[in-house]
Amino acid sequence: MGTALALALSVTVIAIQFSTGSPGRERTYASGPAILTVVEQPDARGVLVTTGGWAYCQQVRALARHSRLTLLCGRFQKDGYVGPGLRSRRHLDWGNAGYLRALAREARRLHARVGGELLLLGVSYSGFGVAALASHHPELRPDRLIVIDSYLDLPARRAAAGTGATGREIDAETGGSKAALEERNVRVDGLAALVRGGTRLQVIWSIAPDEAREFKGATCNLAANASVLQRLSEVLAEPVAGWVTTNRHGHDLWDHGRKILRGEQPGKKVMFAPGRSVPTGAAC
Repeated sequence: MGTALALALSVTVIAIQFSTGSPGRERTYASGPAILTVVEQPDARGVLVTTGGWAYCQQVRALARHSRLTLLCGRFQKDGYVGPGLRSRRHLDWGNAGYLRALAREARRLHARVGGELLLLGVSYSGFGVAALASHHPELRPDRLIVIDSYLDLPARRAAAGTGATGREIDAETGGSKAALEERNVRVDGLAALVRGGTRLQVIWSIAPDEAREFKGATCNLAANASVLQRLSEVLAEPVAGWVTTNRHGHDLWDHGRKILRGEQPGKKVMFAPGRSVPTGAAC
């Protein structure tokens, strides 16, 4: 799979055939700062969109195929993590406005052609990525926004990262200022617009001890998801649900992905209500 993507890109939209794909079934092309991979599904029931590049696309390929969904994967143009052994070349978008505009545009075009349900799904970084995409572009009006083992607050994620590799990655793309992080962050007003428009929000995260250790609480502390959903309930003036598990990182998707797409959530349901405190057990 390391030969999957070509690295020579232009600003104009160009088509590049995947070496591992069947003719006409899979294609990769560039649109502005976004590199898009489309995996066609015969008789598709809809479109599944994810982001974050090669590694995150790999994690949902089988799920999309089994669920009969055409898959759209987004990768930031600067990202060189396109196969095994290339992790050191990763350069994520971290809410880059131009990238989000391009991905939203291509998602709309693909969904207009394929029809059916439009789902935005991400795990770990790609969970933040699809939430940023949807909240900055609520005109997408996805049927479902699914965020798994991730976070909805970029400044809090940066704070938890400290001086480590992830912190350096964030700063390399955003500059690291408070204003830049807030500009690229998931927008609560955008999430509210989505919910009011009929989007079903499915936010699932683990509070397992090793989850807290591995990411310094960045995916399960109070700021990661719980406080954002609490603020969302205040804006909507109605309760908002989340689901909390004790699974290892990523396993909420890997072990329960098919059930999640069927609308069956793993873990315990917690309700965030306006005027109330964050429920006990919603954070690590």
